[in-house]
Amino acid sequence: MLIIVTLTWGLSFPLIKILLHDISPFMLVTVRFSITLVFFVIIFGRSFPINNFNVWKKGLILGIFLFLGYAFQTLGLYYTTASKSAFITGINLIFIPFIQYFVLRLKPGMFNAIGAVIVLIGLFLFTGTHLGEPNIGDIFTIFCAISFAVHIVLLSKYSENTGFLPLAFGQFLAMAFLGILSTLILEETFFGQIKFDIRPLAIIYLLVLSLISTLYALILMTKYQSSTTPFRAGIIYNTEAVFAAVFAYFLLGEILSGVQITAALIIIAGLMFAEIAGLIKAKYNNEVA
Repeated sequence: MLIIVTLTWGLSFPLIKILLHDISPFMLVTVRFSITLVFFVIIFGRSFPINNFNVWKKGLILGIFLFLGYAFQTLGLYYTTASKSAFITGINLIFIPFIQYFVLRLKPGMFNAIGAVIVLIGLFLFTGTHLGEPNIGDIFTIFCAISFAVHIVLLSKYSENTGFLPLAFGQFLAMAFLGILSTLILEETFFGQIKFDIRPLAIIYLLVLSLISTLYALILMTKYQSSTTPFRAGIIYNTEAVFAAVFAYFLLGEILSGVQITAALIIIAGLMFAEIAGLIKAKYNNEVA
């Protein structure tokens, strides 16, 4: 299920790139999560006591960190390159074990750690990153990575005793509200103007982004991440770069280089190692015993 989540996130990258021709960044976040919130209430509004703040307040906390991740990533992209942004965002794998231990008192397994290193190497090669001199955009993106790491860990913690629908609702509500505030306060400062020029095809892309890459994806993420550890989930989520490249090929005509294809295979190998090596060891130990 989490791989399906990551696949839908990969789809969002070329869609966002297309939509940014017509909609300014923070306005896009606002519209995306407002559409998501409206459809969520229509579909699931009667499935839990939506008027009881205590039921979904933890979702608001998750939504704040999720928004900070998107906001810092957007601000970072204004000052740094897309490849550096993608790689620095991926280093949330470095922060997750520390936050996971602090919040859940849970240490990552050795095979997960090795798999994460393999994924990071693949991500470095895949993005073609040349780190160079750090800039303010890189600092923003580091805060983005930390925010996403906190979100992943807290999602695992909160989903243990809170239903996935209230958690999802709180996140969508926080994202829509904070998106509106950021549009009004930050959009003109960082991006020059609030822009919303919509075309018929863009409406289709916006609905796909809102309903599949956001509503469907976040519901699956909220429901199923509790079945694994935050660190393993982080490894899975970092394969989104591979899916993004595949969709970019079909929607934007972007071609992968030989190095990127090799790097994509390395990322997949890191994921497979993290997922399978521990199972093989456990099976071996059982057979020996």
